[in-house]
Amino acid sequence: MGNQDILKISNLNVYYDNKKNLVDRLRGRQEKRLQHVLKNVSFDMKRGEVLGLVGESGCGKTSLAKAILGMQRKYDGEIVLDCPNPQMVFQDPYGSLNPSKKIGWILEEPLRMKARADQDKNSLTKEERVRSVDRMLERVGLDVKLKEHYPAELSGGQRQRVAIAAALLCDTDFLIADEPVSALDVTIQAQIVRLLLKLHRELGISILFISHDLRVVYQMCDRVIIMKNGEILEQGKVEEVYENPSTDYTRLLLEAANL
Repeated sequence: MGNQDILKISNLNVYYDNKKNLVDRLRGRQEKRLQHVLKNVSFDMKRGEVLGLVGESGCGKTSLAKAILGMQRKYDGEIVLDCPNPQMVFQDPYGSLNPSKKIGWILEEPLRMKARADQDKNSLTKEERVRSVDRMLERVGLDVKLKEHYPAELSGGQRQRVAIAAALLCDTDFLIADEPVSALDVTIQAQIVRLLLKLHRELGISILFISHDLRVVYQMCDRVIIMKNGEILEQGKVEEVYENPSTDYTRLLLEAANL
């Protein structure tokens, strides 16, 4: 993989085991049925790029993210990721945060885990971890007093900021944002988009931004990939794809978004 590529995917095919339906079970059918979820997916992603991944629900966007992160192991093809510690921000921040722990504990945990994994004798002290958490909270636009709150006591936008902070405290260069604003109202969506762009500029992180919202992708991304039924239909610079779509499907998506 070239020095400028942080991610390179070649001829990726992902399969899921389909659960047999009731008729199959009653008839005693034992054969497994494989669902072909991703079909010969290939693309590169440059270091420091914000790449949009667009498609309807069920087209394979999240399956692709899981394969990149190593959460989906049944696949053919090649995934080369030049980042040792990729992170993901999920659509539902409440579901991704431990509801029984306070925000301060949640944000310190990545630092504790890193110290345990590295067995680093020079790992951060408790005081240093607290300072790191405080700096990250300020970076994502949150009051440090929120450390004493539980996730349920925060708004949806605040929880998503905490989820982003937790990912960045893992010291990553590569972030997958899986529909990170779709559960938020329009005003808060805009705030989170601005935050992600700010962090991208300040930290130089690469972001794979998964969405079905073409307007948000236009604001966020350098390039865009359009997917349907597990296949890439087209990809290119956002302006080029939006102004001159090469497929009827992309044109329909743009028309539905009034673009």
